[in-house]
Amino acid sequence: MSNLVKLALLGAALLCAAHSPVALAAGGGGGGGGMGPSAPSSPRRDPAAEYQAGIAAINAHNYREAVRHLRAARRALPNDGVVNYALGVAYSGDNDKQEAREAFERSTRAANAPAAAWLQLGLVELELGNRDAAIAQQAALASAIAACDAACGDARRAQLQAAHDQLAQALAPPAEPAPAPATTGWNFPSVEQGRAAYAEAVGLINQDRFADAYAAFDRAREAVGPEPDVLNYLGFTSRKMGRLDDALAYYRTALHLDPNHLGATEYLGELYIQMGDLNRARSQLAHLDDLCAYGCAQREELSRWIERSE
Repeated sequence: MSNLVKLALLGAALLCAAHSPVALAAGGGGGGGGMGPSAPSSPRRDPAAEYQAGIAAINAHNYREAVRHLRAARRALPNDGVVNYALGVAYSGDNDKQEAREAFERSTRAANAPAAAWLQLGLVELELGNRDAAIAQQAALASAIAACDAACGDARRAQLQAAHDQLAQALAPPAEPAPAPATTGWNFPSVEQGRAAYAEAVGLINQDRFADAYAAFDRAREAVGPEPDVLNYLGFTSRKMGRLDDALAYYRTALHLDPNHLGATEYLGELYIQMGDLNRARSQLAHLDDLCAYGCAQREELSRWIERSE
């Protein structure tokens, strides 16, 4: 079964999924169902569920509860840009500016930082009386806009520009009251919107529109948080756009959260082949052999990739 057919089947399954906050976690991620055993249960709290609970608490203005959930999500992915951004928003709402600044700083250092992370960091610095630090965030946004190429995309460029303009307005004399950091800049999509974005992305992949699919999967991640299926397909679309380092990071993060994820295991093997590392690709195949005792589509697909490359 081809990857595109498997993607379409997964997208259809998502649209029919029960309205559970973690419905996306049931997806195979690599396309197609295998006979392999499911991943063993883990005593760790599900970071995607904690993220979604934190966003729900932010939207209910229960910022202390949001901090509790989002700190739990960050323990699983301490350097994730989206999780740290959400935690910064929660700390800002709880009037803990120092912790908010630290969370926003972590967010801006991540490859997947929302554009509003620099805006919110600048606004917090203004509230703390650090105008020069806020100006530095405006300069960082200007640099990001200048570096935003075709792979970056129009949507991302527009977000960066909006964040830059809002921070410039906050910095401009006469000083206007700074917008409330907990309610300005970047809106958290709902889980339902994330599910719709995921299904949209599947359709875009089937049309070979990988940059648009990446943007849609990114919206899904903003809604559901660090979910392995979404991270797996962010890696897939990154590969298709030639962004191999980004793809490697996404696959590794997905496998950090779910070491037995069939799709990420397969796709990481395919990426290693693209990078000229057949030995690591064979290691991924060996892992699929362990996971798929009676064979599975992911194991067969990676095996074909290796055979063609030998």
